[in-house]
Amino acid sequence: MKVLKGARLIDGTGARPVEGAMIVIRGNRIEAVSTKNQGEWPREAEIIDVSGMTVLPGLIDCHDHMANHRYDLAHRWGIDEPESTRHLRTAAVLRQTLLAGYTMVRDAAGLDSGFKRAIEEGLAEGPRLVLSISIISPIGGIGDAMSPSGDCCCVPRDPLLPSGVVETQGDIRPVVRRMVRAGADVIKCATTGGASSRPGHGPRDGAFNLDETQALVEEAHALDRRVMCHELGGRGLGFAIEAGVDSIEHGCYLDE
Repeated sequence: MKVLKGARLIDGTGARPVEGAMIVIRGNRIEAVSTKNQGEWPREAEIIDVSGMTVLPGLIDCHDHMANHRYDLAHRWGIDEPESTRHLRTAAVLRQTLLAGYTMVRDAAGLDSGFKRAIEEGLAEGPRLVLSISIISPIGGIGDAMSPSGDCCCVPRDPLLPSGVVETQGDIRPVVRRMVRAGADVIKCATTGGASSRPGHGPRDGAFNLDETQALVEEAHALDRRVMCHELGGRGLGFAIEAGVDSIEHGCYLDE
């Protein structure tokens, strides 16, 4: 048992901060919150004086890319450092994120299931993770890493991050299933261009059509997975909404 004594408590409900709170923690659960000094605690209780400090619920980041540390092309293509160094860097970022107060992160592609397992088994420190594994998009979409000459990226893909590139409508359901098999808790797709797109494929330009988006959402929901959709604006927005995606990511150019 731990007792946090003298905290300024923000409980996340919108209520005003509570001064001088006593927070009783047993195991990994908050057992009680009081503004009165109980005086007598079990002998094994660890009393931690946090007077002058603020205690609040863990923060939740609903869209991040924890394995993407820089935006230069060499890093995005994985040719700037060994994979082992990259993974250790990601582990350090996860720990820093937890220490910054984030206790849950929904990763929007790039983080494989091994990091979630390592955290759950105590091998590494980090927030609880909700994974999408890889972004699903059509040929030429934001998940299709190609050189300007049209060649595939020169570095083999990480087998723990299956390709999300869809060639035909018939490929959509198997790709969703592969993401779930690889450990996806949520399905990430794109119905527009945007950051990381090929030249000329802008944030209002479409990617999947309505039938393709509907097939993706149907399959994800059949597997009890929600769909987070990279969508900035334009006709792809209408497709995403009509198909029933669960969240619009970015939405920079939402219209009426």
